[in-house]
Amino acid sequence: MPISSTPLLDRIRQLIAIPSVSSVSPQFDQSNRPVVDLLANWLEDAGFAVRIEPLPEQPDKANLIATLGAGPGGLVLAGHTDTVPFDAGRWRYDPFGGVVADGRIYGLGTADMKAFLALALEAAREFAAGSLRQPLVILATADEESSMHGARALAAAGRPLGRHALIGEPTGLKPVRMHKGILMEAIRLEGRSGHSSNPALGVSALEGMHRVIGELLRWRAELQASHRNPLFEGEVPTLNL
Repeated sequence: MPISSTPLLDRIRQLIAIPSVSSVSPQFDQSNRPVVDLLANWLEDAGFAVRIEPLPEQPDKANLIATLGAGPGGLVLAGHTDTVPFDAGRWRYDPFGGVVADGRIYGLGTADMKAFLALALEAAREFAAGSLRQPLVILATADEESSMHGARALAAAGRPLGRHALIGEPTGLKPVRMHKGILMEAIRLEGRSGHSSNPALGVSALEGMHRVIGELLRWRAELQASHRNPLFEGEVPTLNL
């Protein structure tokens, strides 16, 4: 189907046209509510029951949960509504223009991941609520690109949304079954000043950190010796310093 001839393209461009940058820097951070409200209107028109859930202490940010059908289980089509910040000077086209050129759509969040939300809605239009044995859920979260506040609020609410999930992050059109999680920690050592002629009077934070790094590298070796999954390009656990 030509990229220039479908209502789907119009929806993608409407989503791109709405700024929804999320950032830990307040000068760049924006609300995602206009994107959520637009999606809610489309999904309600398509027969979904729609819930908009503002984030605790952030009323200008919200998650959207839209359900077609009823009952336990089902499939979740999950995406996020926010984008990274941008430098307009590095763009050939208007970041919010949704320009179509050379068989591609150019705009902030096109691949990551506003187009997926429009595609999920387009796919859902093929179904009627009464024809589904289990529900179809479209989930759109806030702040994925910065703080993950949307996902955290969703997890804290503790409501099961489905048995299976398809997450529309860009993967070069290659199905990906899983990915590595991430945990970021910091270790800080505080030394004590002394005198170069008598190191025993002080404590070297640098030497202490050398020992810490050695222990971390030994732990990494243990993890990589005991855990391996050939589905990953890097088959062993990753521990970076």
